[in-house]
Amino acid sequence: MIKAIDFTQKNNSFRSQIIKVRESDVKPKDEKDELETRLLDNTLKTKIRQAAQKTESAFLDYPPKGLRGDVNSNFYQFLTMGIVPYLLGSAMFMVGFNCVNNVLDLFSKKAASNYGKKMALGVVFYGVMKTLSKQLVTVPVKQATGVDVDMPYENVYCLLPTKRADEAEPEHVVEQRKVFDSKEFYRKDKLDRSYFDGVAKKLGLGKDLNDSITETNPIIQNIVATAGMAKSISSYFWAAVGVGLATRPSWNHFFEAISNRKRHNFVENKSLFENLGDRCRVIGENLVSGTKAFGKAFTSSCKMMWQGKANTKSLYQKHWGKVLILAAAAATTGLTANSIIRAKNMAKNNNKQTIDRSKESTVI
Repeated sequence: MIKAIDFTQKNNSFRSQIIKVRESDVKPKDEKDELETRLLDNTLKTKIRQAAQKTESAFLDYPPKGLRGDVNSNFYQFLTMGIVPYLLGSAMFMVGFNCVNNVLDLFSKKAASNYGKKMALGVVFYGVMKTLSKQLVTVPVKQATGVDVDMPYENVYCLLPTKRADEAEPEHVVEQRKVFDSKEFYRKDKLDRSYFDGVAKKLGLGKDLNDSITETNPIIQNIVATAGMAKSISSYFWAAVGVGLATRPSWNHFFEAISNRKRHNFVENKSLFENLGDRCRVIGENLVSGTKAFGKAFTSSCKMMWQGKANTKSLYQKHWGKVLILAAAAATTGLTANSIIRAKNMAKNNNKQTIDRSKESTVI
């Protein structure tokens, strides 16, 4: 009599043994070593850290990878390297304005030195004003719509292997990026439902929507596009204002204050700690006096630029500064208002539809 043999139980036990062996080979992960993409608080500390990481990578990491044709080079790294010629060109301008002063006579050297320093200060003011002025757009847009177009996050991804499969080890890279770097493909997966509910409430779409993500998505994309345009255009106006401020004659007093700063020489009959204490005291006094001189020069340059050149019949020399400042303010106000108004109008048009968005509905 032939009996049927049941392999099910044996196979299951064998399979369970394999699973147990595989599970025993897996090492428990240390939570401290785990990296994941996460949102960051939009603070000054975060902005400084992101700028430092991008600058360091643009100079030291991305160029070698691109030159050797690394498989992990990408378009984002190429765009980030745009900061390299920006900073190097600025440094070359600052050096070029001041490198020929030593070959001039004493009288010409002083005049050329002040002019060169003001031009170098103009390069610094150009970058500072261009960067800071963007907050004049992002802050009002966030207050009115709830969308922070500069929301930062850390992007963590695994590099493609460059070795054989048996030798390759996973390597993670952290990039400092922004949620809305891309208008169409922003990091929606990192924003929870409450975020979109808050945006919908600020836009006037209502509360407790059935699908606030779908309702707000096209409006958010429009805000990112219009606010980005507003930041780009208005920042160049304020950069021009910064250059104009740096060329005012009032900065000559600041340069003189820096040149005439106190200096400390080590005294032989004093101990090392006493000399170090005196040097620290002198440095502190120079910082205080230099800060005061900078504040006075900046305030005076603002007044001179607004009032224009006195005792002149030229309308350009008398009103060019005032026109430039008003143009920058008008561009910032108008473009920011355009971004907010367009978003509100899109939300208003959505509310005109007859379907109640807070209730479930079936489209036939």
